[in-house]
Amino acid sequence: MSIFILKPDAIGDFILATGCIRQLARERGEDRLILAVRSDVAPLAAREFPQAEIIALTLRQKRRIVNVATVNIIHCLPAWIRMLRLRVDEAICLRSMRNYLHTFFFCSPRAKRRIACENLLLANPRVRRPAVEKWVQRLFRPTLLPYPSSKGNLPSDIEANRIVASEVLGRPITTGDAMPCLKKSPNQTHLGEDFWLLCPFSSTSSKDYPASSWAEALLGIIKHKKSATLRLAAGPSQQEILRVFADQLRASGLGSVEILPPSSLPDFVNMVAQAKLVLTVDTAAAHMACALGVPAVIVSAGQHPGVYAPYSPNGKQIWLMPDEGLPKGQWRKTLTPQKIADSVLFLLSSSPF
Repeated sequence: MSIFILKPDAIGDFILATGCIRQLARERGEDRLILAVRSDVAPLAAREFPQAEIIALTLRQKRRIVNVATVNIIHCLPAWIRMLRLRVDEAICLRSMRNYLHTFFFCSPRAKRRIACENLLLANPRVRRPAVEKWVQRLFRPTLLPYPSSKGNLPSDIEANRIVASEVLGRPITTGDAMPCLKKSPNQTHLGEDFWLLCPFSSTSSKDYPASSWAEALLGIIKHKKSATLRLAAGPSQQEILRVFADQLRASGLGSVEILPPSSLPDFVNMVAQAKLVLTVDTAAAHMACALGVPAVIVSAGQHPGVYAPYSPNGKQIWLMPDEGLPKGQWRKTLTPQKIADSVLFLLSSSPF
């Protein structure tokens, strides 16, 4: 039975859904899955599900002169034509904040059943959105499941994916099956000696943590690093600020700091898998570390707490979350370098690496 899966989200959000997608692949057959994902996520989707059909959506997130929805419709026209030609047993959407374009894609394939959680954008709707949603429900009759609250240590978005997958399979799947999971490639190239990986930048600067604070935390634990090298990584567009960041670390007295060259998304997953420790903010690297079981300390700005984080499949990932209700930007002052150092030392003492 074929399943169309729409997941038009960023890298980290896709990783959150990998556990449920993998369960569907096991029970329905990976070659029966059709994954529609953002074009920048497509290489990772192909790495994780090589037998599935991948439809890459060229989605721009910000407006540039022309309305962003108009631009996205034009860029996604070939992908939309592919979706219109699909005939599937189920079409599911693993995004619960659906704009008009997402809803449009969700309804494009011909499907016997359509399954998704409720659209969270209806909580504060624009004037037209309720009318559009009612029209879609009358015409396509999707099964819309209540969006859950967080369940124990399971963020609500992972729980939502679990609920949708359970509805497709006709039985509850376990929390363990819903946990994000990435493959460790048996053919990956080893990067040499042991290393700690620091990924200091997210897609939005509001989530980033200052270089001076990272340096202070690292100086407090440098004697415990033993022979491990400190390596820095960032996306292709972040290389210049990464060099400045590295210079700031060196000027603080950390000594040798290596900058890794930009790599493809699958290669970056392999890099994270080989790290002895990952230090990062709330970005794709954080979710990769969790999904690979790599020890990590994640300094989070606390945006959308309980929705996408915190979680730890094997207990080796520590999310440092600020208190709720802090003034904008104050989370950096509450998540001190000492808290980072203490978290690293805890991981070292509980499971030496």
